[in-house]
Amino acid sequence: MGAEAEFAELTLGRLTLRAVRSDSDMAQVADLRKVRFRDNKSADLDAFDPLCTHLLITEAGGSCALACARLRLLAGPEMDRGYSAQFYDLAPLVEAGMRALELGRICIADERRHDPDILRILLCGIAAFSEAQAVDLLIGCASFKGDAPTRHGAALGLLRARHIGPHHLRPRKRDPLAFDLPAPGPLAEQKAALQSVPPLLRMYLGMGGWVSDHAVRDPALDTLHVFTAVEIARIPPGRKRLLTGMGQGR
Repeated sequence: MGAEAEFAELTLGRLTLRAVRSDSDMAQVADLRKVRFRDNKSADLDAFDPLCTHLLITEAGGSCALACARLRLLAGPEMDRGYSAQFYDLAPLVEAGMRALELGRICIADERRHDPDILRILLCGIAAFSEAQAVDLLIGCASFKGDAPTRHGAALGLLRARHIGPHHLRPRKRDPLAFDLPAPGPLAEQKAALQSVPPLLRMYLGMGGWVSDHAVRDPALDTLHVFTAVEIARIPPGRKRLLTGMGQGR
């Protein structure tokens, strides 16, 4: 399943992050995704899974899955054949000659959703992998629960006001369910709206990440999402030193 041998195991406190190694590991990933993305009603496996490296977070020494994610290295024209490219025209990134690590299907078991170390160890592992693979940027679709645009108007307006990506890199519209990000509200409303931005997306923005100028509705998953990118070279030095230190502490 992708490049499991290239992903080094990482430990942070009680948690261990490693690549999926067996069918039983992948079954745990599938169970988590079924609950998170399909309300436990149907499987959430797709044609991209065999092309990806799947990650599993467990308690150190344990085998019960607490969280999972999948990664895929993409470069050149291949970038426009990844998961995100189903919804977004990534021709600008292809033309820029960038090498990307696509992140997706990140989900956390309900009982550990408020454990900050889950995202910390995931981010640390991704940072180490990105450095080892000489990746230029991280990409993916950052999702909001509920596919009604009006439900997320304030948060999407905040993204438009502060976090739109550079014109020469941000994707163009491809999906028929795409819509422009709405106009931002007053400054006070923008500050409050930050709390309604999903935690994972807030984390990417805190690393200097940016988003597309449009979002896409996904009725099948009852979500809407924005294309999100983090350029490795633009991660604030303090954040990069923190991630490096965590990696050395494994």
